Amino acid sequence: MYIGILTYHAPANFGANLQAYTSCRFFISLGHKVKIINYQAEDDINKTYCDSRQIEGHNHFINNVLPVTELVYSGEEIYELVKKEGFDIIAVGADAVWNNPSYERLSVFFCKWLFGTDLEQKVKVIALSPAFMGASYKGLTEEQKNEFRNCLLNFTCINARDEWTRHVINTEIIGNVYIKLVNPDPVFNLNDYCDALWKCENPIIKSKKFFILSLTAGIRNSTHPFLQKRKEHWVKRLKNVLNKKGYYLVELPIPNGPSGFEDFDYIVPYPIDPIQWFLWIKNAKGFIGLRFHAVISCVSAGTPFYSVDAYGHLPSLYRRLAFWGIHPFDSEINKSSKIRNLLQGSGFEQFRISSKDGIFGINPSRLVNKLLKFDMNRLFSFKEKAVELFSRNIKEALKKCETNE
Repeated sequence: MYIGILTYHAPANFGANLQAYTSCRFFISLGHKVKIINYQAEDDINKTYCDSRQIEGHNHFINNVLPVTELVYSGEEIYELVKKEGFDIIAVGADAVWNNPSYERLSVFFCKWLFGTDLEQKVKVIALSPAFMGASYKGLTEEQKNEFRNCLLNFTCINARDEWTRHVINTEIIGNVYIKLVNPDPVFNLNDYCDALWKCENPIIKSKKFFILSLTAGIRNSTHPFLQKRKEHWVKRLKNVLNKKGYYLVELPIPNGPSGFEDFDYIVPYPIDPIQWFLWIKNAKGFIGLRFHAVISCVSAGTPFYSVDAYGHLPSLYRRLAFWGIHPFDSEINKSSKIRNLLQGSGFEQFRISSKDGIFGINPSRLVNKLLKFDMNRLFSFKEKAVELFSRNIKEALKKCETNE
């Protein structure tokens, strides 16, 4: 079958690029022909979101690694493209395609452009681990909710990437328990499809005896000099602890920009290719940092991790307490966080802090020792279950498409 993937493949975001890449490789491994529908909004790649030096890394990956179609900018243009390409299946997702930055963009990803047209009987639509990112659909009008609902009811197979998305779609859009499956993110499979060589020219880092710290852009800077000094001191302590144990400290910057700290043994330079970003994580002894797909990459690669979870909605009082090492009721708040949803029930809930500044409240020595004692057998089991579930769910979805032809 000929499958068109409709997802956020183009943002200046390592996870967005890699979930699209892995989805393609998975379908190809099953013997299908695949292209990514090259739908891009104006703000998918821009200098306000991404460090100007890093844009090249994402652009090159999108245009030279991903099997993309011609560019399209609207639902109407996607319709014409799908008709021209002759896709048998549209796979919507993965990633936060059911988020709601605007109703116009949301409608593209629930395929309003397809249903009710002459293509509806020819093209099947399945969900591929779509997500919502922890907000609410209460801002939509009843008419918009009805359009969303009617389109979702026409999907041949539908699932969600996390329990939060499943719950919100069922309660706020469908009105009953229609979505029953939670399907893992495709990036769990990435290590199986990553055949590139790790590019590192630094001789001491080539030893692979390093830990990664990956924090938000400019996090070093603070309006209060004392708080900035406290953060700087924490990074120095972390580096000293690692160096004494025979490890180096490496910064792997996020696309938005580096953290601003200088106390690293090595800072990975821009531009960073998304596959190389994953290989830096794979070759590390441990990862401490931001981002949902960084955690999934760690699981896929078998790298111990400590997640700095900045997702969801966290009370400002909690953020202040976390900065000073006080973490009350962590399991009961921030329930919309996609990392919390990911780790819940995995046995790795303790390897997450619900605040981007909360990491500075954790003793560096205890943090390093915790990562060195990471339960690798549990990590491998976590990955195997996710990969097995993803494969089974998607194969069943494709089978439904074949039998409904």
